[in-house]
Amino acid sequence: MSTIKIIKVNATRSTNDKVKMLIKSKKIISGHIVSSKYQYGGRGQLSNRWYSSYGKNLLCSLYYIFPKITSNQAYSINYAVSLSVLKTVKKFISDQVFIKWPNDIMAGDKKISGILIENTIRSNKIYSTIIGTGININQIIFRNLPNATSIKQSSKKDISVDSVLNELIKNYKFYFSNINNLEELSKEYHENLYGLDGCTFLLNGENLKGKVVEVIENGQIKVKIDSKGISKYNSGDIKIII
Repeated sequence: MSTIKIIKVNATRSTNDKVKMLIKSKKIISGHIVSSKYQYGGRGQLSNRWYSSYGKNLLCSLYYIFPKITSNQAYSINYAVSLSVLKTVKKFISDQVFIKWPNDIMAGDKKISGILIENTIRSNKIYSTIIGTGININQIIFRNLPNATSIKQSSKKDISVDSVLNELIKNYKFYFSNINNLEELSKEYHENLYGLDGCTFLLNGENLKGKVVEVIENGQIKVKIDSKGISKYNSGDIKIII
């Protein structure tokens, strides 16, 4: 990942979709990033929508081909990407920053970033990956999103979107170069998880107190719910409430 080309657009439905269009037309190669000032169909995990004011935030997607990663090692990509975004946000704010399973970054108890990873699998190997990242930077009003925050809200300063993108690229390079060091990646990832000291879960329509135990390699979360004990769940079955 020595050279990265940044493809800038004013608006697109979503940067992940834009990357897919460029792949189809053979106008993008591994290591290139699409960055947009606005997206009118942005989405996150489980088709959740991502709302962003024009030009205020970082909205980007990286196209990348990881060598020799099998489909059952996809968690290593999630570790590396989550830590890259976490470290980027930490560069600009002094608040505590956490990784909230399955793919959000939290500043304190508020969401500051979301991640959407889409893998293409061929013959049980991950052929290519599109990594969509949204980081709230200079937006300070989030209508109907009371649990959102931004770098500006935390730092009280305007921050260049390009400076955040450049920091993210630097961190991608570092963590991707260490992607086979799974023990260290897992250790750092789990040290930064949101909910280790306690949180509230939404499970079967109930709000339940408990805490996060770990994220398993298959992507499930292991939690300890005060009234139920320790269990494993898929991302569509349980939600961490903020």
